Amino acid sequence: MAEQQVTPELMYGVLKKIQEDVAYLRRRANDHDEQFKGLRHMLASMQSDDLRHEATIAGLRSDVDRIKSRLELADA
Repeated sequence: MAEQQVTPELMYGVLKKIQEDVAYLRRRANDHDEQFKGLRHMLASMQSDDLRHEATIAGLRSDVDRIKSRLELADA
């Protein structure tokens, strides 16, 4: 088997391919970062909605308790 000479052109080709691969990986990583930002935003919105719902339910429970006490209803 003949040995292949390492030439500047061969090294340049390999380095160019590595550079292209790294650039591709950076683009993919940036795409994933953007997707995660969207997911984090959606999660924060869902948590905010959940807190609003809990506050509404607490208010309704308070109203029901007040109505029961005014009507002098007791749980059996």
